[in-house]
Amino acid sequence: MMDNTVLMAPYHNIASGRIFILGNGPSLLEQIPLLERLRGEATFCCNSMGRWDALPFEPTYYGLSDIDKHEWLERNRFPHWKNTLRFNVRFEGWPDHEDFLSVEKASDSVQVKSSGTVGFEDVLPPIPTARTTPLTLLQLAAWMGYREFYYLGIEQTRGYAYEPDRLVSMRGHQAFPLDKNPKYQLAIQACAERMRADVEAFGGHLYDCTPGGLLNRTGQEFRRRGVPWREVLPYQELSEVL
Repeated sequence: MMDNTVLMAPYHNIASGRIFILGNGPSLLEQIPLLERLRGEATFCCNSMGRWDALPFEPTYYGLSDIDKHEWLERNRFPHWKNTLRFNVRFEGWPDHEDFLSVEKASDSVQVKSSGTVGFEDVLPPIPTARTTPLTLLQLAAWMGYREFYYLGIEQTRGYAYEPDRLVSMRGHQAFPLDKNPKYQLAIQACAERMRADVEAFGGHLYDCTPGGLLNRTGQEFRRRGVPWREVLPYQELSEVL
């Protein structure tokens, strides 16, 4: 049985201030000149971001979740990132990899929207899902001491920054969020809403810098597509943040 508090003790409150947490969405293509200014900032990337040759910095942290095969960990370790700290948020019994620090994930029935956000206190229980990897990983950033969080590239549409026209996911057997039951979008919204409340309760701030994102005021296109939409996170232009 993993004990996250013990395993993650060396990383507790090692940092402070702000961190930029990136999804893989194609909206990042609009922000490439600004992304160059993230060199020297704390950054947290996820999933298949290492395939994007245009990413102009090496992330401080990188994380995967729900990976049940060692071959996928091997495929996504991205050895060209020489100094990145890598996390594998996984269920008990799922594979390890020597390049990743394993962190136990809670059952999928334990979700941020109902159970709350972990990482702000001195005990780190199994990580609850926030229904999309960038939101789930915020809890590790909170454990490390960050209190100002900025999301990028989490629009929850189709495609990736490195392949914007892609119509199937990288794993080939999973629909993009936009293609899923609207309940999926509602669950992401509910998790983000609870996460924002928890972050603010601990004196922090949570913003979304994703143009056209599901969670902010720029995402009204979702409503026109028949997807439930409401503003959940405050939007900030990345240029203004930087």
